[in-house]
Amino acid sequence: MKRQVEEFRANRSGQLLIVAALAIAVLVSSTTIYVYELSRDTNSSDRPPLNDFVLSLKQSARNVMISSLANVSNGGSSSVLATNLNTFSQLVASLHHLGTMSLDFTPLNDSTYDSGTYLSWNTSDIGVSSAYVNFTLRVYGLEEDIDAAFAVNVTTTITISGSYATLLSGDKQVSLTCRVYNEDEPALAKNMTFFYENSGNWIQVDASNDLFIIDQGNGTYLVSFTVNIPSDTVPVSVRGYDSRNVFVLANTTCSGT
Repeated sequence: MKRQVEEFRANRSGQLLIVAALAIAVLVSSTTIYVYELSRDTNSSDRPPLNDFVLSLKQSARNVMISSLANVSNGGSSSVLATNLNTFSQLVASLHHLGTMSLDFTPLNDSTYDSGTYLSWNTSDIGVSSAYVNFTLRVYGLEEDIDAAFAVNVTTTITISGSYATLLSGDKQVSLTCRVYNEDEPALAKNMTFFYENSGNWIQVDASNDLFIIDQGNGTYLVSFTVNIPSDTVPVSVRGYDSRNVFVLANTTCSGT
């Protein structure tokens, strides 16, 4: 599908997403507990295994991390992740239907991650926004106890590459290929805005630049636009949001073909 794009508008409601994620996380976990208890009381032969509860809790933790990363990547403090996971952990501990529960978490801190988050937007041709947390779930007082350790990684990546051709008018027609990934799998972009640099200033690409985007429907976007600048190269920047509202930025330098 082809379309001309004037501007993709960003949604910066990260905090609202976090509140919604926490509410959904508790709802999903509570519903799974209810289904398990109901089937146990009725001695159902097709009772869902306890693994279903663990899986739903993992997904709930992932949802909280996604919303937190959306907040951090939009300028929020890196401490937001731990704050929201602490709230989620307390909510899990308040669910006594299956016994005594605890969910401990440790945001990754190393040379790359700070308080569980990693934003890398200055490396040429690629931008990364990521969160990584280790969890330990313990549940006691059931027919069987649960002691499960797991890690959750949420990563949005965008890559950009391109070149330009000089037209008869002297304008430079820039051609770009952008790819979006979630956890290394192709993903769709929700919003993308393009910029080019001229004399040290970043200028947003719009309809006056004949901006044209081909969405291939698989996380790959073919982009073209024209600029009139004197330099031999065209520095370009893409600033985008994936479908989860996580922001990511990448730069590249286009040379002539």
